[in-house]
Amino acid sequence: MAVLTPRPRRPRFLREPVVAFVYALVALTVALLVLYPTFTILVESVRGPEGGLTLARYQRFFTSTYFLHTLYNTLLVSGIATALSLVLGFAFAYVVTRTDLPLKGFFTAVVLVPMLLPAFLIAFALILLLGRNGVINRALYEIGAWLGMADPSALQWVIFGSHGVIMAQTLTFFPMAFLVISAALAAIDPRMEEAAEDLGGGYWFTMRRVTLPLLAPAAFSSALLVFMFNASAFGAPAVLGGGRLFFPQASMLAPEAIIQILGLYDWGMGTTIAVILVVPSLIIYVFGEYYLKKRSYVTVTGTPTAFTLRTVPPAVKWTLFAICLLVSVFIISVVLVVVAGAFTRTWGVNYELTWRHMATALTASRASITNSLLLSGGAAAAAAVFGILSAYLFTRRPFPGVRVLDFTAMLPYALPGVVMGLGFAVAFGGRWSWIVLTGTASIIFLNHFIRRMPFGIRSGSSALKQIDPVIEEAAADLGAKPVYSFRRVTFPLLRATVLGAFVFGFINMMTDITAVIFLVSPRWRLLSIDLFNAIDAGRLGVAAALSVIMIVSTFAVLLIVWRLSGKGLDLLRR
Repeated sequence: MAVLTPRPRRPRFLREPVVAFVYALVALTVALLVLYPTFTILVESVRGPEGGLTLARYQRFFTSTYFLHTLYNTLLVSGIATALSLVLGFAFAYVVTRTDLPLKGFFTAVVLVPMLLPAFLIAFALILLLGRNGVINRALYEIGAWLGMADPSALQWVIFGSHGVIMAQTLTFFPMAFLVISAALAAIDPRMEEAAEDLGGGYWFTMRRVTLPLLAPAAFSSALLVFMFNASAFGAPAVLGGGRLFFPQASMLAPEAIIQILGLYDWGMGTTIAVILVVPSLIIYVFGEYYLKKRSYVTVTGTPTAFTLRTVPPAVKWTLFAICLLVSVFIISVVLVVVAGAFTRTWGVNYELTWRHMATALTASRASITNSLLLSGGAAAAAAVFGILSAYLFTRRPFPGVRVLDFTAMLPYALPGVVMGLGFAVAFGGRWSWIVLTGTASIIFLNHFIRRMPFGIRSGSSALKQIDPVIEEAAADLGAKPVYSFRRVTFPLLRATVLGAFVFGFINMMTDITAVIFLVSPRWRLLSIDLFNAIDAGRLGVAAALSVIMIVSTFAVLLIVWRLSGKGLDLLRR
């Protein structure tokens, strides 16, 4: 009697050709647009002038006083700005989630405004406020003259220098800390704090021994994110640094990498600086993982609890309120002064209203505005859809090795923008490139796409965890194939997540400069680059007009998405 041997079953993703094809597409995309550019930067940094490998550039960096001062400036400015961002983020988060103070909705709305603005735009606004001819400094000069001071300029506080860069980057990036910390504060089980108080612990004891330790994961994650953005920032150091940082005559790493490549045409040294730029973020990440894994921070047990606001000492409450109000007013002033500058004939000299700057901006940068809207909109849509699709595969159709693919796909989220931009320039436009995209819209589109795709993956994964797989299994039981089930069942449930990923990507693409500065060409200029060039050339009126155009364009797209979502501002909270 013959014995039938069952045929071995193939892996599930091989039994579904469409799933296998999409997995192959995701793997190819990650390999071509993430691993390949990253590898080319590493190779270029150790490639000798005549071929072969060399560490001479790294030796030059760590033996040069100038480059070491550049590294010190980066670490000091980024460290201080990160610390201040955490303090401000905690202050706003605590006021919004843990107090009964008025204006909490106002603070929540205002704190998100800097996320819609490019970093160098805030630096530019600070020049209009606190530059040598800024509104505040002109008023201080007049006060000094009225008081009969021999040198009225002694009252002025000119923004150029380390303090200006720190201030600009703190205002730009502290909303990230606010979002992370406010979510963590809202998730803490209030019974733990109440138990500490019931056992005799006062307000400050409970804050120091219970609340703040439970915020350690959020603090580390936000610190890593904010520090990475601070260290890789280009706009504020380039606009406000001017050789007046902690170590004079030296810059910071991100601007220096751009100077080495675009100014001195030294691609080898530029890529070396880009590689070194990644190291501080990796050190913080490893330290944070090592520190947090030794401790337990579980506070959500599944048991429903009623949240009641604890009593906050009046001195603490109103001090935080004053800080939040002051910062909020300053943020609003930043936007208003840019709008005013766009319609002022000569800022600091002649405040007569004029349409001249706006007309010049609309005429000279018409192509840049169109390019930015098309490339940002198209790449944001592609990144959102592709990211959500990848998240669906990783979550619902896993296979051996999917974690490696997921980790690799998230690398662009961890790498500074200047590193990714430089990687694309070397990989697709360097001497040894096997495919040349330099000077085309494709290289900008692909860079935008791959840098924002990780957000779509993470937001999609989070949303899918909230969708019961039973819904998809029911569709399969009724005969629906995986593609049909995803298109008609799962994807409609992810509509708000897709739109949220699109919004995040579009905003960041419209305001990006550190990556695309290596990729633009005379044919494919961008609004952010035109804006930076106008600031750098001292054309403040045109720069302000371009800033208004960028703000209006961004908010117009947000309004359209808001109407399409049908869920109002809930879209932006996802």
